[in-house]
Amino acid sequence: MKRFIEWDSIDVRVDGEKIAAMAREIVAAEPMIEKLALKFSNGLLRVEGKIRKVISVPFSVEITRFEANGTTVKVPLARVSAGPIPIPTLLIGLMRDRFPKDLVRYEEPATLVMSLDRFLPPFVSADIQKIWIIDGGLAVTLGRGGADLPAGGFDVGTGTGIESR
Repeated sequence: MKRFIEWDSIDVRVDGEKIAAMAREIVAAEPMIEKLALKFSNGLLRVEGKIRKVISVPFSVEITRFEANGTTVKVPLARVSAGPIPIPTLLIGLMRDRFPKDLVRYEEPATLVMSLDRFLPPFVSADIQKIWIIDGGLAVTLGRGGADLPAGGFDVGTGTGIESR
C-alpha cells in the first residue's frame, strides 16, 4: 500500500539522555532497582545501577552491539557484574521474570529482545537495518518504510496531528 511519505533508507540519531530518562521511568515501578544510569560512548553502552535486596548492591552491564531485524531488536549482554564480581550470564536468566513483560523478553544466552513497534506512532512503518552505539546515544539506519498523515489530519501551524491536541 502506498504511503503519503516513503523512503528507501533513512539515518536517524536517538538521544541517549532521553533513552536513559525513559528507562528510569520504566524501572521506577520496580522497587528492587534504586538507581539506573545509561552511558553511551563510541561502541559501548554501559548500564549502571543499584539493586536492593537486603542490602544495596551496585551492578553494571556492558552492551557492545544490537541485532536488528524488522522492528525486533536483540540486545546481547556482554559483561555483567555486581560491584567488582563478574556474574555468570546464567544468573541473569533468573532475573527474567523481573523484566517488564510488555516491553522486553529474555532469551538465552543473556539476550534481551524488544519490539520497537511500541515506540513508533501507528501511522509510521519502518524496518530497522542497523543500530550503532555512538557518543551520546544511538545511530539507527531504517530501511524501507513510510508514513501517513495522522488520523484527523495535520495542523500546518503547529506541526502536529490534529488529534494530539
